Amino acid sequence: MAMAEVPEFNEIPMEYSELVEDFYTDEVSITMENNKKHLHWKHHEECWSTYLPKIKPEIRKPEKPKTSFRKVVMLVVVVEKLKGIKGIDKLSFFNDDDLLNHILVHEDITCNAIETQEAVSTQFLYNKTTVHVIRDQKQKSLTLQEFQGNARLLALFLQGQNIKQEAKINVGTYFSAKPDPQKRPVTLGIAGRQLYLCCATEEGMTDPILSLKEVDDIKQKQNDDLLPFIFYKKTNSTRYNSFESAAFPGYYISTSQQERQQVQLMPENDQIFLRDFIMNPNL
Repeated sequence: MAMAEVPEFNEIPMEYSELVEDFYTDEVSITMENNKKHLHWKHHEECWSTYLPKIKPEIRKPEKPKTSFRKVVMLVVVVEKLKGIKGIDKLSFFNDDDLLNHILVHEDITCNAIETQEAVSTQFLYNKTTVHVIRDQKQKSLTLQEFQGNARLLALFLQGQNIKQEAKINVGTYFSAKPDPQKRPVTLGIAGRQLYLCCATEEGMTDPILSLKEVDDIKQKQNDDLLPFIFYKKTNSTRYNSFESAAFPGYYISTSQQERQQVQLMPENDQIFLRDFIMNPNL
């Protein structure tokens, strides 16, 4: 690229004087005024520029580098004066836009909308199932009673051969999305059957009731469908366990003080029913 001719470094006086700036300013002004009619366009690598008649095709490098700060200042002054002359600032110099236009390429970007569906988080995750024998704190056993298609659990004392009537309970343990070491989510089902303890409310009643419901595969149930079957097993310092309903907090699986009564769901403030149980693995 050619530039407007300025004096060589060797021609610049070593001593600085106030007349130096006037010298370059006057010379450039006179030269530009006399040669305005001789400005012409030339094409070089797809860029048009205006050149003066005294332009040389190459820039000579001084034989010895000049380190004088004053000379650098004078060169800057000359260049600024050239840029201030009408017709030179836009025709002989390029700016950032001239460079970026050859680097940046404008392309249309196609955006494809992708629909995503967030999976519903699982509140309880099945872990494993173990079989236990569960008795209340007075050692009453839980037995299954069926009558005309209806099944329920009774609590009664069993001895001798009658002990075979005691129900074996499948205790399914689960991981919770909000784990609490004091409350372990479990399901309670009758071993060998597809019956599981469930908490629900009936029309016209305010308190929930406990019942046995048939479920083909309890492991397939999740979230709201599983919640009525979940109980929080709590263990206290006396090795007793209590089972609080997850669907109805504050309600516990309870047995009556009397024998042969149905296992029920009672509020925590009840002082009559028993809600502490002993769990023994069925070996």
